[in-house]
Amino acid sequence: MKHIYIIMRFFLVASIAQIISLATVSAQTDQTTLFRAMKDEMNRSKNELILPNSPAPYFISYTVAETSYITVSGSLGTILSSKESPSERVHSVNLLVGDNKLSSDYAYTGNGILSASLSSSEDNYDQLRRNFWQTSDLAYKFAVEVYNSKINSLKSANLTPEEKALPDMLPLARVEQMSNAPAKFNLSKKSYEELTRKLSAEFSKYPQVFNSRVEADGIITNYYYLTTEGTKVVEPAGYVAVTFSGRVRNAKGQVISDRHTIYSRTFETLPSEKELIASVNEFASRMKGLTEASEMEEYYLGPVLFENEAAATILSNNLVSPAGIISIRKPVQVMASVGRVENVAARRDVKALEDRINKKVIDSRISVINRTDLDNFNGNPLLGIYTMDAQGVAPVKEVSLIENGILKNLLSTRTPTRKTNGSTGSLRYGVRPRAIPIETAPGTLFISANQGSTPADLKKELIKAAIEEGLDYAYIVRKIADQTDQYIYRVSVKDGSESLVIGTEITPVPLNKLKRVLGVSREQMVSGYLYQGAVPTSVVYPNGILIEDIEINKKPINVLKNSPLISNK
Repeated sequence: MKHIYIIMRFFLVASIAQIISLATVSAQTDQTTLFRAMKDEMNRSKNELILPNSPAPYFISYTVAETSYITVSGSLGTILSSKESPSERVHSVNLLVGDNKLSSDYAYTGNGILSASLSSSEDNYDQLRRNFWQTSDLAYKFAVEVYNSKINSLKSANLTPEEKALPDMLPLARVEQMSNAPAKFNLSKKSYEELTRKLSAEFSKYPQVFNSRVEADGIITNYYYLTTEGTKVVEPAGYVAVTFSGRVRNAKGQVISDRHTIYSRTFETLPSEKELIASVNEFASRMKGLTEASEMEEYYLGPVLFENEAAATILSNNLVSPAGIISIRKPVQVMASVGRVENVAARRDVKALEDRINKKVIDSRISVINRTDLDNFNGNPLLGIYTMDAQGVAPVKEVSLIENGILKNLLSTRTPTRKTNGSTGSLRYGVRPRAIPIETAPGTLFISANQGSTPADLKKELIKAAIEEGLDYAYIVRKIADQTDQYIYRVSVKDGSESLVIGTEITPVPLNKLKRVLGVSREQMVSGYLYQGAVPTSVVYPNGILIEDIEINKKPINVLKNSPLISNK
């Protein structure tokens, strides 16, 4: 198949915000003026940008991101801060030199070099063209430098002949997709403050919890994308998040913190106010229990049952990564003086999973599917629905990634690898103020298990496995986190009773630990999160997975000195 296109690089451009008092965000941009300015400047750049003895641009794409957001923080029924930013605009120019076989692409991530520049928030044709002209000029000079550096680097790069022969971008048929931005996205200050005030007031019932906070955030970005290929896209991305956080101190003065975030696509699809209040009380009650938890006494090596959030963490951390079901192309180290190049050192060392296609990578009971077209699962809103990716590719609605433990496919982009020669439309737009984050990421990952067990049966299997190893107890982990905000329970093999413990550190669980597990739940839960802190993603996962030979170590907890502001009782 003849390859006729190459990878697009991005230069991020900072913007001047135009603050407008809006309660609800709608598609108010003059798209005709915006796209006309983009197209005219793009054509001028392609036809006129040239340096002596240098290749001319042969591919250009422009991306404009308009972002509005609100963040409200409260404690004990009082609003602490409230920030609105109804309209901010940034743009990026992705310009390539070379040809479809060898271009100025080098990192193969879809992320460009970050370079500050002004972007008009007004639909003024002349000002918009000036913005694109300034950035295009810089992008061209950078592309020429990178192209020359890449040619030299390839001579000594640690790449196989097959990898060096790969084209930089796969063909794309012309696409013109005008996806409608949401008619309304609730960023009403009143709505967010009322919710924050009500939820934070619930912590008044729990004097043991100090530094309690509730934060409600809403953010929406409308992306406008145009390329010299003829692709024209309008694609929205956004989410709403409600976060609870707090700290407790036990009798020894040890301070334990926790936080929990609930994500939704919009304010209206959040759980009901009654359900959110119940979640706050459950969170605070669980924190209260930490004050009476015992410390871990000794090193543990044995079976561990991961449930709820912990199961989601184990599965998503292993699967949703360049070392998991995401395809990765080895980058080339380059140098440039015009702009800052990406640090590709970490990506060079990634052990890609693509060499394991058609081989077992996880327990044979587990299958994994990626969906991009579903907005809910059993009434739970999903974050991973989208219609176009950041390269103008309509995503495949359903991709079978793992079948009964066997790796079948990877999530891919227009950048080919040794094992992928087509895009699944997985280079997704993220959401972040004054930025254009894009990542190869799933929509909603469905992880299921055939011949799965009930939660009660998994606990019985846990106790049985512990007895076989001569242990007096085993562990159930229901939340894993970086600091002290984790929930680990010691389970007696005699009667199955559970006791919460603190001061623990779980050794990371790699994917190879999941090739043969002792048990997996047939019941599923939904978790929403931001992949790489930006891309709204959902995971539907088994709510329990039993793994053998897990290490748990003792970990000291900070002691807070006596304070007149905090009771010692």
